[in-house]
Amino acid sequence: MIMAMEGRSRKLDRRDWPAFLNRIVPQGVWQSLSHSSKQSKGDPPSRDDPRIRWSRKFVVLAYIAIGWAAPRTLGERFDQARQWVVDLFPSRRRPGHTYVGLTKAAGRHGVELFHQFWNALRHTMAGRAHEAWNQYGWIPFAVDGSRVDAARTRANEADLGKSARDKSHPQWWMTWIVHLPTLLLWDWRQGPGTSSERTHLREMARDLPAEALIIADGGFGGFDFLSHLDQTGVHFLVRCGGNATFESRCTLNEIEQRGDASSVFLWPKSRRRRRPLRVRQIVLKRGGRRVYLVTNVFDRTALSRSMAGEFYELRWGAEVNYRDFKCSMGRSKMLALTPDCGAFELAGAIVAMGLLRLHAAILQVAKGARASIAELLKLIRKAMEHLRYRRSTAWLIPALEQAVTDDYHRKRPKKSRDWPRKKRQRPPTAPTYRKLNQREWTHLCEQIHKHAA
Repeated sequence: MIMAMEGRSRKLDRRDWPAFLNRIVPQGVWQSLSHSSKQSKGDPPSRDDPRIRWSRKFVVLAYIAIGWAAPRTLGERFDQARQWVVDLFPSRRRPGHTYVGLTKAAGRHGVELFHQFWNALRHTMAGRAHEAWNQYGWIPFAVDGSRVDAARTRANEADLGKSARDKSHPQWWMTWIVHLPTLLLWDWRQGPGTSSERTHLREMARDLPAEALIIADGGFGGFDFLSHLDQTGVHFLVRCGGNATFESRCTLNEIEQRGDASSVFLWPKSRRRRRPLRVRQIVLKRGGRRVYLVTNVFDRTALSRSMAGEFYELRWGAEVNYRDFKCSMGRSKMLALTPDCGAFELAGAIVAMGLLRLHAAILQVAKGARASIAELLKLIRKAMEHLRYRRSTAWLIPALEQAVTDDYHRKRPKKSRDWPRKKRQRPPTAPTYRKLNQREWTHLCEQIHKHAA
């Protein structure tokens, strides 16, 4: 019955999904991708000329659709993505028929095209999240990194390298900054599997708002990195472990009893020529264990101990986003055979994941953080198929509003059985504290005043 309707002309209604998609991505976002310079007579066609099959807008939309597509092969995903672009713009010139043509068009702009698109779109997030954007006067962001596999080709092995043992396969590394109350993607960086998430965060920290508070795990500790964040005016709340040594007038037992100490310094012996880093130590009790956090926010009214505990518990949302990306969307491996094509595929999949969250944030508002990515993706794929046959998609908006995770009370825990090869990481141990005597404390204060002068 559906095949018989293929090719029938039906005018799209304002209640259809394409109209709602235009609300999610305003026209000003697409205009920011186009060139501002005018084309003179006799010059070759510009990249956004209507005679060009793969314009910037079509390239971004095609890779977003590839990120949403269900087939297991990259060629089939491209076919679905191209058909979706054709259905969205029936009056425009058709894009190219080959995946190679799409990659060549993307290569003219680079991965920066996807960052430019998302940077223009994220400026609209604060108004769309409403009261969920700020929490206790802060804009809480979580940062974390993860790896995805790449095809084991000679080109990928040569450029991406080996991130683990000698016999490991090539991988991509991606670092995300996620807005915790809504789980919206704020920014990301990507690179080979040997990349550093700290380096990625240093690049992204320049675009953070003034009220931002970065919440991170122990992988973002260290004197050099935290000093850089403190000097650039970035507020952080980072977990520390046994690999950190602090200097203070108090012992570990005294700090644990207080639960909050503001006279703790990080000053390794190999960095004695630099200014000591003063941090505030916060100790939380979770499940019979202690969690040690450091922050450069010393005002207890701006960031109390209970606020810090609430923010750090929300940090798990970044891990949930990675699980949705790899499992629900099925993007645990990039299928491209070359690093350049793999970079475009990965960037498009990340933007596709961000748009799913943006769908939920606009429609579900307060329930946006509880959005079910698996259900959202299933509904989007169904709408793409209906759009192909020019069937109504007015049912999609109410369905997306209800696509949330279950909240019923379970009678037993939702756990999988004990797998023999399951990776079980040991929680971080308590950091080391060195109690300073009067002479050492005086020398430390002198160094602080010296560098301040």
